[in-house]
Amino acid sequence: MAKMVFMKTTLTRLTHACALLAAACSGSEPSTPAADVGSQQDVEASPDTDAQADAPPSDTTTSAPPDTATTAPDSEPSDTVVTAPDSEPSDTATTAPDSEPSDTATTAPDSEPSDTATTAPDSATPSDADATEDAGALPTMTTITLFPGDGPQSPYLQLTSGGDTDVEVVTVGASSSSAVRSGNGASLGSDNAIPDDYIQVDIASAALFQGWPTPSVLLEIEYLDEGTDGFVVEYDGSGGVFTRSHLVYKTDTRRLKTASFLIKDGYFGDRGNNADLRIDDLVDGAETVHRISLTLLPVPTVTNIDECGADPLDEVPDSDAIQRCIDRMADGDTLLFSSAAGRAGYRGYLVDKTLFAVTRSDGGRFLTFAATDPADPALLAATRDLAGFVLRLMARSAVHQSGRIDHITFTSLHIDGNRGERVCYGEDQVGNGVDDNWGSWLAGECNEHGDPWCNPGSVALAAGWNIFAQDHEAEPDRWSNDIVAEGLRVTNTECGTAFAVEGAGGFIVGCTIDTAGDHVHADGCASTDPDADGLGDWSDGMTIIGPAHQIIGNTIRDPSDVGIVFFGGRETVIRDNELRVTAGNHGAFAAIAVHPWAFGDVGAMQVVDNRVESDGDSTCGGMHAGINLGVHMWGNGCDGPTPTAVGNPGCDEEAEPPMGSLCPESGRCQKWAHVPAVETLVLRGNTVAGAHVNFLVEGVDGSIDDQGNISVGPRSTDWQGARDCGGISWEATDRIAHHPALEGWSDVRVHCER
Repeated sequence: MAKMVFMKTTLTRLTHACALLAAACSGSEPSTPAADVGSQQDVEASPDTDAQADAPPSDTTTSAPPDTATTAPDSEPSDTVVTAPDSEPSDTATTAPDSEPSDTATTAPDSEPSDTATTAPDSATPSDADATEDAGALPTMTTITLFPGDGPQSPYLQLTSGGDTDVEVVTVGASSSSAVRSGNGASLGSDNAIPDDYIQVDIASAALFQGWPTPSVLLEIEYLDEGTDGFVVEYDGSGGVFTRSHLVYKTDTRRLKTASFLIKDGYFGDRGNNADLRIDDLVDGAETVHRISLTLLPVPTVTNIDECGADPLDEVPDSDAIQRCIDRMADGDTLLFSSAAGRAGYRGYLVDKTLFAVTRSDGGRFLTFAATDPADPALLAATRDLAGFVLRLMARSAVHQSGRIDHITFTSLHIDGNRGERVCYGEDQVGNGVDDNWGSWLAGECNEHGDPWCNPGSVALAAGWNIFAQDHEAEPDRWSNDIVAEGLRVTNTECGTAFAVEGAGGFIVGCTIDTAGDHVHADGCASTDPDADGLGDWSDGMTIIGPAHQIIGNTIRDPSDVGIVFFGGRETVIRDNELRVTAGNHGAFAAIAVHPWAFGDVGAMQVVDNRVESDGDSTCGGMHAGINLGVHMWGNGCDGPTPTAVGNPGCDEEAEPPMGSLCPESGRCQKWAHVPAVETLVLRGNTVAGAHVNFLVEGVDGSIDDQGNISVGPRSTDWQGARDCGGISWEATDRIAHHPALEGWSDVRVHCER
């Protein structure tokens, strides 16, 4: 299903996307209106008139603190300049200095200057003087910026020091731009010996204080991507003084990158050591920070879905009521689903029509979908009549600027796909809405039978991506950026995928996938999903496409196709996940598979510290490959053309690596996972137990950093190809690597997935 879903989706994009998804395909979307709420002002821009109109009435906001400027948020901004000194760029606050190297995702690191940090001679730690608090209130969508290596220069943001927050000033890149570097447990203070591991910032009360004028901000941190360690942000939030963000792991590209954090619960009351936020280096590697920016977002309208007529206690379908609520959301709003809270008779929200989080033609930004109690996920359950996915990020027939779907968060929701009652293909073995649950309620959404966009899957956060280049940094409006899913639970998926993400820079953190599709394909074996589908109602646990995603700390149980399948993109991290196939007729083709059918360049990617275990039946189930790098296991990687795929023309089973060459524009192509020179694909610290081949490398064009991976007790499975794959067979094996061969690994050609 993984390959079939991708290829069918790609074909649909190539033939229909220009009409349906202009942003993703043609790049000819209209320019962003200057007054659109999703557009950031320059740091001394005039007020955003649309943002003012969409803002809640003034009585919904907290009054300004008495010791700060009392200008209302809707008033004209003062003439105070909040950019950095003249030595810094004078254009928008979110643009990296013009003197820095271009940070495009498609440029190989060996052709780009390295932005390594060097300590600045005779430099001093920036002053911790109090920030100026008389510069006036700021309008919505204003960005305030600090370049911490340049010392005090912002009236609204100030670096602080002392205790465990001392830093050192360093220079970054050939242009010697200033930055600050954290201590990583070393003491950097001149007047104390306390180990330092934080970079701490105070926000002037005139800008943000105790939730005034807004609790909602977009935080951006421009950092040196050096090493493979991680960091988190802690901020003064309404739920705690040191509210923690999700983890961000670096990918060692040696250049400046930007991490974004959507904060909806900002309090910023100077409660954290007389400061408001800090970057924690986790003492696993120092952090070097060049820029810190905050964009003030509109005060969010927070709506409980029950106010729109949905009721999680009755037996009436809720889709119409939920969709009405969603369609009323403005950029920055929050929609809450009621948690069970121990109530008798709680059934959850019954979904009989796919829910589309974004239906506006021009996309949507800064939206949040969450449960009323983060510790008690709200249930959204598919009914037996639901055609298509339970939840989709967007309606492709309605959204014409899909690249402007950014900074969308889904958290603490439980989505159940109702595998027990829904059907993937039916007796005719075709997804067409006849005796199956393929389709959509929305006109124009599903026009071609078999289109996997309309499969009865569970969650698909799929939106804008450029099929022609990995240019999400240079061309952000072509891509959906910063889609966050945290603490989701997805159960009982019928087929296709339990959870899909497309775009760039997504964070999938702490989610649980439990039971997706049916793996059984051996003769005489009973299906775990006794419907009329027969062979092929497989489902991935997670299906990921695009660069710079971080897939961290998730749990996946009983996928039937691949637990986490990655269709390509640079600088993606798959780390600290747990994947398991349980006893019985459960099985999977792989737990983790790096299969770049779409984006061939997978440079600076990490597959690190994952745990894989299979207890599936050796005759009717089991896991074929634990961790699989390269697509050749799937029919020699032989496929049709894709604009950004890497490979050789033709499908010679023993072809030489393509050395980064793209597939031809027509004809068949043997696809490879390409790692550019001087970069590596990091395979480190993983443990795999009980798969037929615990580690399989078949189709990687470039260097693999293989360190500390543990193989435990490989076991035979229902893998028929292992018994005869074009005259080649293989027993249960710890490690196999053929393209390329690796020292200490068995060298066997494995070109059969089933």
